[in-house]
Amino acid sequence: MRILLTNDDGYDQPGLIALENLLKQDHEIWVVAPLHHCSGTSHALGLYSSMELREEGFRKWALEGTPTDCVKVALMEVMKDNRPDLLISGINPGANLANNVFYSGTVAAATEGALWDITSIAISVQVTSSTPKPFFRTASFVLESLMNKDIAGKIPAGTILNINVPEVEPDGIEGMKWTKMARFAADISFRQLEPGRVFSYDRYRSLPVVDPLDSDVDAISRSMVSLTLLDSNRTSSAVPPDLELTDGSS
Repeated sequence: MRILLTNDDGYDQPGLIALENLLKQDHEIWVVAPLHHCSGTSHALGLYSSMELREEGFRKWALEGTPTDCVKVALMEVMKDNRPDLLISGINPGANLANNVFYSGTVAAATEGALWDITSIAISVQVTSSTPKPFFRTASFVLESLMNKDIAGKIPAGTILNINVPEVEPDGIEGMKWTKMARFAADISFRQLEPGRVFSYDRYRSLPVVDPLDSDVDAISRSMVSLTLLDSNRTSSAVPPDLELTDGSS
């Protein structure tokens, strides 16, 4: 299988290298990933700056752009004659759960792949301040297990599989579960570096969740792997309000 790998942390980061090492024996691997750290960039584009593409190895490039830029350049330039069968974004050091899905460059890269009708996976591993280093080995174990179950052939068209892995050793995983995306009931506070003038985000911490049942946050809290299908079509399934609308003919 031809697989495009990317991330939002940078082309030389250990999570991405773990993916390469896991998959390179059985698959044709291509890498186009950001030159610099791009966490929290969501689906941003580098519209107002040039983007240098640097070759960093065999079928491996670093782009001076966002994760979404990387996917676009990969598909439209680098791999235009070698369309990938699968896109995997990660392994991100830090879970992408609940509201954070919208801010995540990792998830955005996978979403961009889905918009091009390419089967796409985002994979992240939980990291808390008490964890000395991310459990990339556990995340690799989880992805290998899913690949052996032919997950790439079972993801519905137009959706993204968002995988979140708990910060435990492989034998500490309590199972895998299909989940819904939670919604945080609060947000991370700001620190005032200069009162009323200069702000920075405070350290990440656990946040309360609205309706946690069967959610991604709940699964991770119970040392389970969370599997969430996200839709690349943002149209709501809610019934539109009853309004008297003109049809444009008058």
